[in-house]
Amino acid sequence: MDRRGFLRTAALGAGATAFGWPTLGCAPSPSPLDPLGPGFGGLPSPTPGRDRFARVPSTFLRRVTSETDDVELDVLEGTVPEDLGGHVFVQSLSLLPDDAGFGGDSLLWRFDLGGGAVRATSRLLRTTDYLLGRAFAGTPYAFASHGVMRMGLLGIQDQANTALVHIGGNRLLATVDAGRPWEIDPATLRPVTPVGRLDDYRPMFELRDFDRFLCPMVITSAHPPYDARTGEYYGVALSTLPLPGAHHLDLLCWSGDGELRRVPVLSPELNPLLIDQSAHQICLCRDYVVIVDTSSNTEPGKLFSPPYSLEAGASVAPRPDTWAWIIDRREVRATTGAVVARKVVLPRATAHFSLDYDHPPGRVVLHDPHLPTTDFGEWLMPWDVHARTRAPLRPELTGAPGVVSFDLGVVARYEIDVASARVVDQSATAGDWTWGTGGLVTRNPLTPDDTVGDVFHAMGGFATDLAALRIALTYGEYPYRLVEWDDLPWDGLPTSLVRFDHDAGRVVDGYFFPGDRLGWSPTFVPRRGAATASADGYVVSIVFGEPEPGRSSGAEVWIFDAADLAAGPLARLGRSDLAFPLSLHTCWLDSVVVTRPDYGVDVAAELTERAATYVIDPDVAGILRSEVLPAWEAARA
Repeated sequence: MDRRGFLRTAALGAGATAFGWPTLGCAPSPSPLDPLGPGFGGLPSPTPGRDRFARVPSTFLRRVTSETDDVELDVLEGTVPEDLGGHVFVQSLSLLPDDAGFGGDSLLWRFDLGGGAVRATSRLLRTTDYLLGRAFAGTPYAFASHGVMRMGLLGIQDQANTALVHIGGNRLLATVDAGRPWEIDPATLRPVTPVGRLDDYRPMFELRDFDRFLCPMVITSAHPPYDARTGEYYGVALSTLPLPGAHHLDLLCWSGDGELRRVPVLSPELNPLLIDQSAHQICLCRDYVVIVDTSSNTEPGKLFSPPYSLEAGASVAPRPDTWAWIIDRREVRATTGAVVARKVVLPRATAHFSLDYDHPPGRVVLHDPHLPTTDFGEWLMPWDVHARTRAPLRPELTGAPGVVSFDLGVVARYEIDVASARVVDQSATAGDWTWGTGGLVTRNPLTPDDTVGDVFHAMGGFATDLAALRIALTYGEYPYRLVEWDDLPWDGLPTSLVRFDHDAGRVVDGYFFPGDRLGWSPTFVPRRGAATASADGYVVSIVFGEPEPGRSSGAEVWIFDAADLAAGPLARLGRSDLAFPLSLHTCWLDSVVVTRPDYGVDVAAELTERAATYVIDPDVAGILRSEVLPAWEAARA
């Protein structure tokens, strides 16, 4: 079977299997574990003073392929605090014309803070996958957009475009859900090395003897955790499709140098564990690793079809519940074989969560800003119409991620007994501030992590401009609904920046952005010095609005006093020429000076070995030698 035939067979097999997946459809009735229950009370009263409308700015989907060279941002309003320091790093998406959703190349930004000024630099992350995409464009091996990823006969392109993970020594990793992480140099934003060899990540499927993928189809996690106390890093390699021979889930353990250790994970029935949606977020506490099957379906129509095809437009709601898998770290360290994960089911879906690092013996304390009635694997199609008015959606938003929740968000706390896999204590909060939960968050990195404590959330509000009927219909039988269809805020509800005390389960402080702005991607910046209190510093947010000619491109940086969000921004910064696209997760470092071991993967050797298997098409090895490897040496110089 040739490579094209193999991919067609895999797609057909995935499609046939998908109709039997337990993730499809909705639960028949609410779980008795729902901490809010059926009598919540419907639509919350609007917060006094907030706008009663929301509009998604056109700049939210700006397509940017250029880089920015160390420019100072203009202060558009207010004053930049003198004790603001360090460096804010932001992942953003460099979308090509056919890209959609959260696909696209990684365009990394660094905002240098200090002296009452903010300077901006951006660089495309020129990994070997990025360079392979450039070199093989226009050939039969070119990558084509499939919405959330790019795929071709070389495999799935590792875009490393979603999140940033800070590990010991000011080292920084760029991550994605479909590919191994890449270490980057924070001073130059250049790639340093991937984490692990390609062969350390068992692919979803691969041809072993000929035409080996140069970019194996590896499904990982965009949020692999690092434990600064023990120096341990955990990742995953998983199969989301239950194909014959698929390995399902391996836990990857790493010390920051040396080899990755691969530990197979089994279900309580001692079968290979299947994460059939996404392992977007993984968290650590002192004794356990928790992997949550997050709210995004792996749909064959989206994986194997062009992004704006009818097949890609088919929409199936993710599972309405959260399946959390708990693994004992002590067993991981001790085993020479597999480990068993214990499964806990929680009401409502999840994209991101956190754990108290310290916990009672045999317990896990999990904090979940649930993401109800949202599938972050969806994007807007050219034919989409509004779920309420049936009017066509704005054409300039075609391809935008469908990040709208068709119900009120819930922030919950669960205490779980690990041995019995049972929730023994729970509480939850929902209100006007919790529309659009579950996405972009930040906290003071200098605050002790014994408990989660105060976290600053960028709440997505109700983005009515993105409310596609096609997606909304998949939630018609949603079992945990708090706000009925007719009562949803169809005129839109603005985004907000909220300080939430997860220990007490309450909103401490918050700021609603104006309805014509979209607040996004927050980063906590500690006040210069030993600022260890949860609000002792600033929150730097990316904010999108419409351009102001000669003054602002529409993408701005707003700075808030973390102890007084309600007062609004201390400063607004931007430039008329600031080309800033859709951003995602962020990270703060106090310095760009890195101490790291002598660790690196010989990517030239592993790619050359795989290219040698293309015996009937030697052009693959030739392009690799003549174009990709020289460009890689230049990219990391």
